[in-house]
Amino acid sequence: MNKFQRNAAVMALSAIIGGSALLPYQTQAAKLAPVADVQLAAVKNFEAQYSDAIKHLQDKGVLQGYEDGQIRPNKPVTNAELLKMVLLTLDLEVTDAADTEPNAKWYDAYVASAVAQGLIAEDGKLQPNKPAEAADTAAILAKALQRDTKSVLHWIDGLSIAGNHLTRGEMAELLVQSEKAVRSEDARIVSMRALNKVALEITFDAPLVLEDESRDAMSDNFAFEPDLKLVNQPRLKTGSLATYIIPMQTMPDGETMTLTYKGEQTVSFNTSDKLIPLREARQVTSDTFEIESLRQDGVIDYGYVISAYAGGRGSDAIVLDENNSYDGQSLEIIPSLATRTAVLTPDNGEPITVSYVGFTQSTDGKQEPKFRLPQGQTLQPGTTYTVTSDWFTVEHASFVAEEIDPLIISSVQAVDGKTLQVTLSGDPGDELFAYRSIQLTGDDGSTLTAQYKVQSRQGAVGTFEIGEGTLGEGVRYTISPAGTWAVADDDMMLDK
Repeated sequence: MNKFQRNAAVMALSAIIGGSALLPYQTQAAKLAPVADVQLAAVKNFEAQYSDAIKHLQDKGVLQGYEDGQIRPNKPVTNAELLKMVLLTLDLEVTDAADTEPNAKWYDAYVASAVAQGLIAEDGKLQPNKPAEAADTAAILAKALQRDTKSVLHWIDGLSIAGNHLTRGEMAELLVQSEKAVRSEDARIVSMRALNKVALEITFDAPLVLEDESRDAMSDNFAFEPDLKLVNQPRLKTGSLATYIIPMQTMPDGETMTLTYKGEQTVSFNTSDKLIPLREARQVTSDTFEIESLRQDGVIDYGYVISAYAGGRGSDAIVLDENNSYDGQSLEIIPSLATRTAVLTPDNGEPITVSYVGFTQSTDGKQEPKFRLPQGQTLQPGTTYTVTSDWFTVEHASFVAEEIDPLIISSVQAVDGKTLQVTLSGDPGDELFAYRSIQLTGDDGSTLTAQYKVQSRQGAVGTFEIGEGTLGEGVRYTISPAGTWAVADDDMMLDK
C-alpha cells in the first residue's frame, strides 16, 4: 500500500467518523463497515507486498516477531530495530549480549556494535524506541555498505514510503535490496558496453571490494585484448547496485575486444566510434584554456553521477537510470580525464600537444576541463587557436588568444610547518590554482617549494603544501610565484 492509499483510507475513515457522530449505532456501523473492509484489504495488500522480503529475513533469523509472534510489517521501524536488522542482514559483527551490563536492554548489544563499526556516533543521543527517520536510515546503511547516502536515499524513494519513516515491511524490502549491494571480492561481470571512445560501463553481480576499486588493482585485474589500459580507477554509478564507469585510453573504432577480469572471466564487447560532444573552447590564463560542455546539450561529467563524489556535489549530483537518462534526457558521460591530451593548432604555426589539468573537469558546478601548454610556453595574443582530439569534438573549437593579467597573490600565511594558505586579491571563480607552485626563499639562504593542494580552494584562498623540507624555526621567507601564473610584491613575506 503506497502513501496515497494509506492516506485515502485514513481520510475516508476519519470523514465517516467525524460526520456521523450523532447517527444511531447501527447506522454508524453500516457506514463504517465498507471502509473497514477497504482498510483491512489495504493492510493485507501491504503485507503481501513485502511478504517475500519478510520471509527471507525470517529465514535468516533477522525477524522473529513481537511477543505475540506477529511481525507487524505496517508498524514503523524503530531506531533499535533498524540497527538490529542492518547488522544481522548484512552479516556484520554483533557484540555478545553477555558483554553488556547485567540489566541491559535487548537492543544494547546492537547499539554497541553499531558504534564499534562506525554506523552511529557514540554520543548518547540515539532514541532506541523512536521511529527511525529515512535520512538516518540512509546514512546508517550507506556506512554499512561503504556507499554514498544519496544512493540509499534513491533506493528508499523507490519504496514510495508515506512520510519520513519506514515500516518494518519497507525496511525488510530495502534490506533485501541492500544485500545485493554488499561488496564482494568474488564479483563477476554481468554485462558491459562502450559508452563512447573513452568510457566503458560494466555491471557486476555485486560491487567490488574497495581494494579492487583502487588504482593499484587496475593493471592486475583488467586485461584487454588487443592491449588497452584504464586511465583511472573504476567508479560506481550513484544509485546503482554494482554498475561502474571505467575510464579508458582512446579505443579504436568498431572493433570487437575482450576483457579478462582477474584472469578468470573473459567478456567480449564492441568499441564505439562516438566522440564526446563539447560546446566551446576559451582561454582562461596565458598558458591555459578550457572546453565547456553543458548538461542541457546532453553531456554530463562523471563527477556528478558517481557514488564517490555524490556527497560533495549537492544538488548537482543526480542518479541516472540504466539507460543513462535523467528526466527523460539521455546524457553522454565524460569519464575521468586523467592523462588525457588534446591538440592545439595556431593559425600560423605547428600543432601543440596540450595536457589536461587534473581535477578541473567539473568544479563549482561547471563542466569546464582545462588544458595547459607545455612548461614555458604561452598563448600568443592575436593568434587564433583551434582545438582537436581523437576523443571529443567541439562545436566552437577556435578562439583568439588575448593578453590576460596574471593572478595577484595578496598574502601567504603559514598553517603549520608544511602547509600554507595563499590568498589572491579576488576569487578566481574556478580551479585556476591547479598545479601551480610558489617559492619560499629564507633569510638563511634556504629555498622551499609549495604546490597547490587540488580542490582545496575556498573562494580566493587556496591551500599549498611544501614538498621537501619544512619551514625553519625563526627563518623569514620571501614569497614569489613559480613561473608567470601569478604576481606578488617583491617584498612579500610569509605571515607566520
